[in-house]
Amino acid sequence: MMAAEKNGRVSVIIPAFNSERFLAGAINSVLSQTYGNIECIVVDDGSNDNTAAIAKSYGRRILYAYKTNAERSAARNTGIGIATGQYISFLDADDSLASGKIAEQVDFLEGHPECGAVYSKVKFFRENEERLYFILHRPTPAGDILAPLLHGNFITVHSPLIRKSAVEAVGGFTPDLSHNEDWEFFLRLALSGISFGFLDEYHAFCRMHQSNTSRDEIRMHESKWQVINTFVSAHAEKLQRKQIDVQKELAYHEADYGKALIVYGRVNEGRHHIFTACRNRFPQRNKYLFFALASFLLNHKLLERAGRKGHLYGNGE
Repeated sequence: MMAAEKNGRVSVIIPAFNSERFLAGAINSVLSQTYGNIECIVVDDGSNDNTAAIAKSYGRRILYAYKTNAERSAARNTGIGIATGQYISFLDADDSLASGKIAEQVDFLEGHPECGAVYSKVKFFRENEERLYFILHRPTPAGDILAPLLHGNFITVHSPLIRKSAVEAVGGFTPDLSHNEDWEFFLRLALSGISFGFLDEYHAFCRMHQSNTSRDEIRMHESKWQVINTFVSAHAEKLQRKQIDVQKELAYHEADYGKALIVYGRVNEGRHHIFTACRNRFPQRNKYLFFALASFLLNHKLLERAGRKGHLYGNGE
C-alpha cells in the first residue's frame, strides 16, 4: 500500500437521525481536533426534528447533506460518496472524539504505509446528573485481525481511521444492515487483506443509552448470529484458504445467541441453540453448556444477572 501525502485530508462522517440532543457535541469534537486538514460531513438521514437547523448553524465549517431515511449504513455510504479526504473516520451523532485522535492516527498511518487502518481504545459513558466513564476490556490485536474479529467485534465504529481506498475497495457498508453493520464492515475490511494498526490511547467516547429493552438486546444478538452466518457463507472459500475454523466460530456465536435468548426469557429456544452449538468444540463451550443446564434450575432473574456478567464482547453500538 502506497504512503499517503503528508498531512492528507481526513473526512469525518456523521450520520444523524433525529439527533438534536447530541449532534452539536459530536460536531464540536470534530471541529476542535488538533489536526487541521479535516472536513466534517453530516448526513441527515431524514430527520424530522431540529437536526438540520443545528447542522446548518455551523455554516461552511461543515458539509451538510440530506437524504430520505434509509438507516445509518446508507447514510454512511452517502458520506463516503461525498468525502474528498484520503482518510475516513466515522462518528455517530451521540458520540464524540478526543481532540488528538485524528492527528495521532494520521501520524501513525503516514508512518506505517503497510496499514490500511488504525484503531484505538474507547471510553464508554452514561450521562445522568454527571458523566460517568467506564471501560470495557477488549482484545487489541494488530496486523491480520480477521481470526479474532470473527470471534467478536472489539472495534467501535468511531475508533478507527481508515484509508479511503480501503473503504471503497470493499464497497462501504451493507445498506440493509442496521445492527452489527460496523462489525460486518470491519470483517470485510480484514478479509480484504488490509493490515490494522493499534494505538494504545483513548481516542473516542461512546454514549451508552438507558433505553435499551430486552427486545433490543435480542435483536442485537439475533443480528450478530445472522451476520456471522451470512459472512461465513458468502466467503467460505477465502476463509478456508486462511485456515480459519469457521465451524468453531459459528458454534460459539450460536451458543452466545442461545444464552441471550435464555437471559431474556425465551428459555426453550435458547437451550436448543446452545445444545446444538455444543455438538462442536469451541472456546468456553463448557460455560455455555453449564448455563443451559442451569436454566432448568435457576429462576429468570438469577440467569439474567449471570448472563449479563458473562458478556466478553460489546457490539460497538
